[in-house]
Amino acid sequence: MTRSNGVYTAYGELPKAPTRTLAWNVYGKGVESVGRDGRPEWVDVPPPSKDQILVRVDADAIPVPGWLMALTRPLIERRSDWSAGPAGGAKSQASLVARYFEARTEAYSRRLASEPELRDAVPSWNVAYQRSALDLAGWYDPWQASSVDWDLHKRLRRAGLKGMFVPDARVLHRHPATIRELARREAWYRTGHYQMFLKYGLREMIPALVVPGAYALVILLALLGIAWPVFWWLGLILVVALSVKHMIEGLREQDPLWPLRAVFRPLEGVAGLFGFARGLFRYGIRRRPLPSRITSPFGDEKCDDRRRTS
Repeated sequence: MTRSNGVYTAYGELPKAPTRTLAWNVYGKGVESVGRDGRPEWVDVPPPSKDQILVRVDADAIPVPGWLMALTRPLIERRSDWSAGPAGGAKSQASLVARYFEARTEAYSRRLASEPELRDAVPSWNVAYQRSALDLAGWYDPWQASSVDWDLHKRLRRAGLKGMFVPDARVLHRHPATIRELARREAWYRTGHYQMFLKYGLREMIPALVVPGAYALVILLALLGIAWPVFWWLGLILVVALSVKHMIEGLREQDPLWPLRAVFRPLEGVAGLFGFARGLFRYGIRRRPLPSRITSPFGDEKCDDRRRTS
């Protein structure tokens, strides 16, 4: 969107706006590339110019009134180079899983809002970028199977570009509603985290390894306990300690469903292990150097993106 035209989307707020927006697939094949009704969505917009702001939300996200102006105001006023807003559950009462995921997401949003500078581990469910910032730090890396947002945000931060969290820029988002959806999503994210481990190294990616690594140790102790029962007891103690840790974290984040963390975090940990194993199988162990340049996908017919960008 150009500042001369104010704030608009490609859905009719601007006179003679295009009827379709070309949405580039930044996640490849997987859970996150599916649009409404299980079908990808394609709409066309012209390539953005250097003075434009790019705004994107998930295809299954519904903005609330005032969302666009709130999200883009820090960029229009040049107070930040990119911004992100919260994503609440569009169907929060559909299931216990959806309610858990929404409560955990809202707790994380409160943490982001309380920090002076936006961290890089932010989902791209609801974000805005200065075009110039993307040209400087690089766009979405097509090599990433998932977690392209975290990867991009790391490069934005490394480039010294400032992000801002905007609590008022809210969208409603379809959170996972079943255990199967939750596990698939977690595994898919962790595959992307493994790719980032190959690019950034262990030190930067330790936060992504903590929960799956803890439950990998639990599984190892359980297997050793078949031959030596003392390891089984050690594994049980570790499970209890992890459950207490998860609940304490929920209490600190003012999560109203904090007891559920002791139920669902182990599931996420085991699913994350599967995601890391899939990453190891697909991408091996060789370090991958950070790309020197990731150019804009606009005009590149080989780019295949089913995410909505406006």
